[in-house]
Amino acid sequence: MIKTSNLLKRSACALAVSGAIAISAPTFANDTFNGTVKGVVSNAQQQVLENATVTLKHKTKGVTRTITTNEDGSYTLRKLPVGEYIMTIEKNGYEQIIEQDLLVTVGGSVVFNNTMYSAGTDMETIEITGSSIARVNMESSTGGIVVTKAELERLPVETGFEAIALLTPGVVSNGEFGASSIGGSSSAENAYYLNGINITNIKTGIGSIGLPWEGVAQTEVMTGGIDPKFGGALGGIVNAVSKSGSNEWEFEAYARIDPDFTRSHHDNLIDREGNYFSNTAQDESTFTRYSISAGGALIEDTLFFYGVYAPQKNDYENGKNNTIDIGENTSDRYLATVDWFITDDHSITATAIGFTNKGKGKTYANDWQTEDVGEFLSDYKSRTGGDIYGLTYSGIINDDMSIEVVAGRTVDKTYNSATSSDPLVWSQLSGSWNKISQESASSITESEFIRDQFRADFSWTLDDHDIKIGFDYVNIDVDYENSPNGVGDRAGWWEVLYAWEGNPVGHPAGEAFIDQRVRTDFTNSEVNSTAFYIQDTWMVTDQLTLNLGLRYSSVYNTVSTGEKYVDVDDQIAPRLQAIYDLGEGTSKVYATFGRYYQPVSANMNITQGGQRRDIHYYYELGDLDANGEPMLLADGSPSTGAFLGEDVVQTGEINTGMIVSQDLEAMYSDEITIGYQGEFLDGDLVYGVRGIYRDLKKSIEDTNYGPVMRKWFAENGIDSDPGYAYILNNPGTDLDIFYDTNGDGVAERIVIPAEYIALPDPKRKYGAIENTLKGNIGNDFHYNASYTWSHSWGNTEGLVRTDNGQADPGWTTSYDYADLMDHSSGNLPNDRRHSFKVNGYYNITENLVLGFNARVTSGVPISRFSRHPEGIDSCAASSVWSECNSRGYDHVSFYDADGNPAPRGTFGETDWLKEFDLSLAYNISVAGNPLELKATAFNVFNFDTQTAVVQEHARDGENGQEVNPNWGMTSSRLGARYLRFEARYTL
Repeated sequence: MIKTSNLLKRSACALAVSGAIAISAPTFANDTFNGTVKGVVSNAQQQVLENATVTLKHKTKGVTRTITTNEDGSYTLRKLPVGEYIMTIEKNGYEQIIEQDLLVTVGGSVVFNNTMYSAGTDMETIEITGSSIARVNMESSTGGIVVTKAELERLPVETGFEAIALLTPGVVSNGEFGASSIGGSSSAENAYYLNGINITNIKTGIGSIGLPWEGVAQTEVMTGGIDPKFGGALGGIVNAVSKSGSNEWEFEAYARIDPDFTRSHHDNLIDREGNYFSNTAQDESTFTRYSISAGGALIEDTLFFYGVYAPQKNDYENGKNNTIDIGENTSDRYLATVDWFITDDHSITATAIGFTNKGKGKTYANDWQTEDVGEFLSDYKSRTGGDIYGLTYSGIINDDMSIEVVAGRTVDKTYNSATSSDPLVWSQLSGSWNKISQESASSITESEFIRDQFRADFSWTLDDHDIKIGFDYVNIDVDYENSPNGVGDRAGWWEVLYAWEGNPVGHPAGEAFIDQRVRTDFTNSEVNSTAFYIQDTWMVTDQLTLNLGLRYSSVYNTVSTGEKYVDVDDQIAPRLQAIYDLGEGTSKVYATFGRYYQPVSANMNITQGGQRRDIHYYYELGDLDANGEPMLLADGSPSTGAFLGEDVVQTGEINTGMIVSQDLEAMYSDEITIGYQGEFLDGDLVYGVRGIYRDLKKSIEDTNYGPVMRKWFAENGIDSDPGYAYILNNPGTDLDIFYDTNGDGVAERIVIPAEYIALPDPKRKYGAIENTLKGNIGNDFHYNASYTWSHSWGNTEGLVRTDNGQADPGWTTSYDYADLMDHSSGNLPNDRRHSFKVNGYYNITENLVLGFNARVTSGVPISRFSRHPEGIDSCAASSVWSECNSRGYDHVSFYDADGNPAPRGTFGETDWLKEFDLSLAYNISVAGNPLELKATAFNVFNFDTQTAVVQEHARDGENGQEVNPNWGMTSSRLGARYLRFEARYTL
């Protein structure tokens, strides 16, 4: 006989674990923005029970869903609002089952199997009698985690989706751009959602918009094996839901402060020649955030409201070499939701979010060595952000059919200004680059991005098939203009540097001259994408499940006239999973295959499809000051000598036949995973291992085909010079364009074969083995641990380039010339070979909780960059790229200073990164209501580990190209230790 006391003890423990370590629960891909509960009801003889009544009631909303089990004893309840539920199971002749705390998570499926006992036995009605919550999902093999708000309050984790993503195996930090690399992808290849609304950064795709974090209830991070309902990302998906109201009104006040007096400061970075490199000693920052929230029922069981207002402020001092900015960034963020349950089966959720950020400050003269702050120079201010509005409808048509519809709009605006019109001026005359200007803003920008979206999903359970069909539409309006700061024809970005061999105006190599770059941007255009998907979760046998999915999408981008310059159809993406139950639902093996497409970024409407005018003006060196640096004139620009000439890179004209290859295909990658997951120690421990292989099959790059076209024209009797011809194309394919070869105003179609162009095929591969361990020791210690071995290699990082700091998706130096791709194959910038992660918490007492979070990862690869040598490799006389135009770039080619090949990422790696964070939370009751006091220390040991190093192995000097003595020196470091203090009071 099963003893009731033991069942209760084990069930309570299982429930504690399922709720407490939801952070590591695998994502059970079912409802996208809600949750699902399913299972099988049987009797003591393990015979399935048909027509048992299963009822779920939301503990705080009162929403009730009821269903009867099928002939195989199974049941499925869909479109469940996230939160805790009370479950009852009833059938005549059997004792009632009651489960009090069933936690439903976003995008998740709770598999809850139950055993009912005949009435009249000596078994009394008890909670969770003979029941079990499956810790291993047998219907999906999507990789990732789900993190609840309650979990975050126990852990020492910074707010924001990137901090949560870094808890996930297979996710590594990309400190250069503030967003994560998932599965070897670049940090611009992830997608973010809240309440079904796309909240990814519209312009660049790097990270998400800034949310009022106190309003986020649950976050799901998907890292692989992703269902076809999600698209538009090669990396991962972050999917969150906000808090919402309940029948009991609840009010919460929250305060956070990161005071500067607890903040450590790393010493300044000085280069190996004793020159200034980075001023961190003068940096100061005090961050504060307050929020007040309220949630409750406007109509009990029917209409609910939740709202949070969360203003935050960062007072800072940002020291540089000869200036210091003293200012503040403020953000009056808000989030509000209204949930209307028309019936228990039909609901509408309205969401409104504000994420406006404002900055203002003053710039002063500064001496970084003495830390003496001098005269006031200028005021500056900026504004970014906007508002989001969305509606979500969820409906249960019958026990087998459901529907979900999402519509939303995001408006994101940016502008900046400065009372000072001084332009940006850099000088290389001292050997190292030195910013000699005292500007407050190098560019003036004004933009507005509007993203409209509509999504509809339909689910239908048909015998052993669970079929989902969906439609996804997104339209982005881009209105953008930017120009460099400065007065009149002295506006621009100025560089005082030593001339290199083959410079555009023939200035003698090794002699100093001045480059004034004037780049202006304008576009009023759009990006449009449409997608359809279908998936069938097919229970082939009791042990074998197949997820057979397909996503079809099409994308186009326009120029300001409305004409399409990118129009890519037929993006067919199969998503396949096979899951095999090894027995009793506690362990499985699985395999997946998926194809993922990446749209052309909205940023490309500015850089490629916009009216960009980019011109370099060159001058002789003018007067120098007492320090041997160029003398700055009254307008802030450097003193210049005679005008030497100009180099027009882009004219500002738009010719859609010449900015993109006519047969352009979409960027995509394939992924294969194989894994195992199983329960041990009665479910107190779950171990998983997963192998991942990703392969970038096709990329889209901008390349200056001008040198190739000149040679091809000459060989084919065409007398024409295309000049600079930056064209979007798939590297390794034919170039198919329209070009007016004879000046008669009519463009002819030109196709230049891939073999003639001789660009290498793009390659980005990622292989990894993930090991995960999660569980609890007793009822008080909960942990999640992982070790990932991974390798990322190839010749392109993707949409952005970390090793030279280009956060300009789709517009990096990669593939600009074939010369830049010589010896580019190797270990890629996001390659962190080893990653150890462990986090969790320990209940010291009922009131005192210790949280911990540690990450130890190996370093990233180091390269050697210089200018491409003339006459070899792609610059050889026999090559179509013999003009060796990449020499006009800075030092970004894969050669050392002596002109020897320097394959990418083969010169060691940065130091291992060790991050240790701790928190201590004290929970007490004040006036009968809970008060939480929490202190968190980030980077407890105050490590100043390097996160990046100088990779330019050469520099230009008076004697021509020379070895850069600063190659390999630390250029950025792990942030210094700081403390966070929080208080949270709930009524």
